[in-house]
Amino acid sequence: MMPLNNRVAAPSWPCKPTLLVGFAALWSLPGLVAALEVGEGFDLAALTTHGIDPKVSDYFRSAARFREGVQVVGLRVNGNPLGLVDARFDAQGGLCFTPGLLEKAGLVKPRGILLEGVTPDQACHDFLGQFPATMVRLRPGTDEVVLVVPTQALREPQWEAGSFSRGGAAALFNYDVLGYDSHSRSGPTRFVSAYTEAGFNLQDWIVRSRQFSVSDNGKTRTEHLHAYAQRDIAALHSTFQAGQLSSNNPLFGGIQLSGLQFFPDGQSRAPAGSNNAVVEGLAQSQARVEVRQSGVLIHSTLVPEGPFRLTGLPLLNGTSDLEVSVIDVRGARRSFVVPAASFAGVAPAAPGYYFSLGELRRTAGEEGPSPVIAMGSGTWGLGRDSSAGFGLLSTDDYWAAGGSLSSVFFQRVSVNARHNLSRDSHKAVSGSRSSLSVSSPVVANIDVNLSATTQTRGYREVTEVGHSLRADELDSYFKHQYTAGMSWNDAILGTFSLNYTRSAQFGGQTTEHVFASWNKAFGRVDVAFIADSQVGGKRTRRDASLAGSGPGSSLDNDLSLRLQVSVPLGGDRRVSSFTSRRGDQFTAGTALSERVNEYVNYEVGVERDIRAREQSVRAQVDLLPRYTRVGLGVSRDPLGTSYTGQLQGGAVAHEGGLTFSPYTVQDTFGVVSVGNIGSAKVQTPQGPVWTDFSGQAVIAGLPAYTNSRVEVQTQSLPKRVDLKNGTQVLAAGRGSFNSVDFDVVKVRRMLVTANDQHGRPLPQGASVFGKGNRFITSVVGEGMIFLNDVTESQSLRVLLPDSSTCLLNIDPETKPDNDKFYEAASAVCQGG
Repeated sequence: MMPLNNRVAAPSWPCKPTLLVGFAALWSLPGLVAALEVGEGFDLAALTTHGIDPKVSDYFRSAARFREGVQVVGLRVNGNPLGLVDARFDAQGGLCFTPGLLEKAGLVKPRGILLEGVTPDQACHDFLGQFPATMVRLRPGTDEVVLVVPTQALREPQWEAGSFSRGGAAALFNYDVLGYDSHSRSGPTRFVSAYTEAGFNLQDWIVRSRQFSVSDNGKTRTEHLHAYAQRDIAALHSTFQAGQLSSNNPLFGGIQLSGLQFFPDGQSRAPAGSNNAVVEGLAQSQARVEVRQSGVLIHSTLVPEGPFRLTGLPLLNGTSDLEVSVIDVRGARRSFVVPAASFAGVAPAAPGYYFSLGELRRTAGEEGPSPVIAMGSGTWGLGRDSSAGFGLLSTDDYWAAGGSLSSVFFQRVSVNARHNLSRDSHKAVSGSRSSLSVSSPVVANIDVNLSATTQTRGYREVTEVGHSLRADELDSYFKHQYTAGMSWNDAILGTFSLNYTRSAQFGGQTTEHVFASWNKAFGRVDVAFIADSQVGGKRTRRDASLAGSGPGSSLDNDLSLRLQVSVPLGGDRRVSSFTSRRGDQFTAGTALSERVNEYVNYEVGVERDIRAREQSVRAQVDLLPRYTRVGLGVSRDPLGTSYTGQLQGGAVAHEGGLTFSPYTVQDTFGVVSVGNIGSAKVQTPQGPVWTDFSGQAVIAGLPAYTNSRVEVQTQSLPKRVDLKNGTQVLAAGRGSFNSVDFDVVKVRRMLVTANDQHGRPLPQGASVFGKGNRFITSVVGEGMIFLNDVTESQSLRVLLPDSSTCLLNIDPETKPDNDKFYEAASAVCQGG
């Protein structure tokens, strides 16, 4: 149990300029280069001169590493971010697999122990000895530990143990609304989109309905994504879904069904949106980015001018490509494809069985029959580091088969292969599709991933059954898709990243997309160079007219280059300047950004088109008013003025009332209560939240079947409020609604200035007694008496040095001030 008053002042660390100068000498002294060339690593004489132990050079000679002892790091297992964890490292910077780390990662705890600890929870278990195919990537530069483990190393959810929370009832509503309004010489343009999710959790059942509404210049459409009920079934170690859903079979693309499905729960620890899909691009101006999968709009957001990177996307499945569109406020559109093979991930599919049955559900405006589909597949482990899968899909006029193989070679190289066959009996066509992906750390700090996908002209998806495809439609199908990615992090040269995608269609047309970046920090100054190139493809009719060419013209080479420099101005304020070139357009600009506090961020900037000699200005502010998130922007250029806005958050209706959240509420969630104290800051797995007027806040997401920490930041509490325990750890079952209550202790302190009947301060050292002649405190200098807990009016007896006594009547104010550590009062000690 924590002490009642658990506020801890920030430590004041002594400044040691000699030590800082000494470390700077490692990189600035001329002798360093020569030392490195002969393999010595550091100039030992320089280290000794500046008071640094020469043994430091031995520790950092080979590569950057974590310091010995316990460090707080970010943990990622098989691509899934699991938050912060206390990790222990040995004298060589190696990771120690402690019970706490294994518990947080959801891994099996080996019996073998490499190193005994002072206590059992500090012991280092022989995890790598039991699972040698495990890949450990330590990234001290970003305080991150990345583990890639075989599926056999993942600890199964302890269904029968009952050590996690169950049940509960609450309803939720999530929203993400964005829009812009542009006024130009060509006319007004208005766009509004709203992604909403409604549902409830009841006795471990999860019921959700998701939809997307769009209004584009007065034309409104609504896309219904899902409406389903879901529950984990302990007896089958599986998850059951029924309703309008998207199949998640690892061998077949995401198919929209009205029916039911079962799938294994091996991925239960992965929070919503945790996957390896990454969308990177460069926006030439403020733009809207739309991401579609299987024809369904899964994500839409506003991005500022410059490079953007989207992660944590709500994928429908892991086997269908992403179609990305970047649309500026004038309506100009730029599109590219992110192949599914590039984000398949290094972790094999969860072992178990998948089964789906239902009627095909067409998207809005899509024509064609809706046959009943049955599909099933199984994934089996092959030894410690391999797995294989096989599945079948069938309708009245169509069948498909698929197989997969995943393996880790040499404990470093991860390989995933998949092959599918299809037969359309109605059109009498057959075909196949094959994909292969490889990922591996080549050397220290260099990661490489490659993928290739190929299909024959006769390959068909089940959604295409019954369609009469024209020759030009068949020509637009891809024949080959290739991706390559590389990242390199070097302490001296900086961070390099390169992603390449090439697609060839049956009609002979090819498209290529390259995105490359380089980032380097020179002291506190950040420098970045970004290149974004798209070769091939076709312009849309609207883009072609804006570019001054005919509709459907070839987009031979769309190359964008950008160089930007960011300089700190003190505090959380920075100024950034850039130059950018796209085709014949050459622009330069400067922006000032500042994080005012944890609630407000803003950016103002000015840009100039060098060739056209035109100037534009823009401003953006992002607000976190505790219970929602708001983004507002305005830009003005010679063509007109544009306004943008975005509103995001969620709300939970529960037994204690209606509580709002700045984050999207997930499948497993809860509510935290801190008495009736408002504005208390609470750290949750999703991020910080603040209690409302009733002392409640939403825990937007809890990872299922693993421990989660919820902690009240005591510095945010009123000064007269304490907690019996400021931290609680809970393990939530999926679909549960959790109530976390923190017991609040309100202490009313008073500093009383006491005088005798003649106006003289009571003498120092006089004893003060309360009810029942209980000693409370003594008088300090100048007649001051400090009372630690005053809950009501009371009479105190003061024993004076001459053995006489007097009485003090303490009558506190009826309504205390919570923000005062103590109240000041005066009283006269009457003769007793």
